[in-house]
Amino acid sequence: MKEQLRKEWTTLMQEGVHGQAARFRLRALRIAQLLSKVDPELSATLASGVGEASSLTRLAPGGATSDIPDLLEVITVEMLPVSPLFPPQVVLPLRQVVAEWEGRDVLLKENLQPVHTVLLHGPPGVGKTLAAHWLASELQLPLATLNLAATMNSYLGKTGQNIARVLEYARSNACVLFLDEFDALGKRRSDENDVGELKRIVNVLLQAIDQWSGPSLLIAATNHESLLDEAMVRRFELSIAFPQATAAQLGAIFRSLGVPRELASQLAPKFVGQPISNATRLVTVARKRAVLEGVPFEKILEVAASDCAPLSPVAERRRKVRALNDAGRSAHQIAKDLAVSHTTVLRDLKALTGGRDEYSATQLAYRSG
Repeated sequence: MKEQLRKEWTTLMQEGVHGQAARFRLRALRIAQLLSKVDPELSATLASGVGEASSLTRLAPGGATSDIPDLLEVITVEMLPVSPLFPPQVVLPLRQVVAEWEGRDVLLKENLQPVHTVLLHGPPGVGKTLAAHWLASELQLPLATLNLAATMNSYLGKTGQNIARVLEYARSNACVLFLDEFDALGKRRSDENDVGELKRIVNVLLQAIDQWSGPSLLIAATNHESLLDEAMVRRFELSIAFPQATAAQLGAIFRSLGVPRELASQLAPKFVGQPISNATRLVTVARKRAVLEGVPFEKILEVAASDCAPLSPVAERRRKVRALNDAGRSAHQIAKDLAVSHTTVLRDLKALTGGRDEYSATQLAYRSG
């Protein structure tokens, strides 16, 4: 403990001298956490002193951080209570990112740089956002999240200006910049349905990612890698594919949440193909019911295990059709992506709207072209 504290204090002073205000504050909070067992009073004083609006944060060398742009949410990621259960093909490159950033001083001496841009891609609910939080926690950096879909939908006409402000913020303030739903702005420039401004923004993003360096790690996430401009995908130094959760992974997740092993093995196969959040939500609801109704937690889960059923092939296909349609893909494009007929996609779209004529004949014809 004494040696660890010495290293943390030394690093704190270095970050302060170099004006790294965000890291300065996070390091001080980490020291406060380490002191909590040996000197609770000092720990509480230090933690209070580095609060969000404390004088210590404002007086940290380098001054206050730049104004946070609209639509950018910046949070301090606390240490996660448990390590995420990512599959090996995900956890190994994630750990490599952490290793490179922790050893960046050694790399710089050899004229090498740690990875600065990472693309996370895979179906919804497989842990891409969790991975961004985990990296921010491991690197002890604030997490700055920008929802690109909200940026585009709410501020079309000012999107380029907003993106520029966000990128400038990350160049001036050490953070993990997380661009969620990246396909909203990183689409193929050949997409005839896009307005001219979005194509210009793709060019801006291409240049920014190509030249990205400095104090921040840039992470982009998408459920639809196929929608991204190919040049955009090539610009990222590291691309990590998140596979659909397997029964073994889901079983491990259930066990980590306190579900008995045998029951976890019964539940896991029924959640294959679904977002991992569905599994965690089931356990949370079961715990609440156990408290409120006085029924044993395991009994509630046993009932859930008998009631739950995995998605049928048709339901799974329609889930994918809905996601791709919401992302702006035409019926012909969806059919090609899913290797089904164009007629099947149109039939699924009709079923998803409950038979209502939500898509007019003109809209269907336009989106089918």
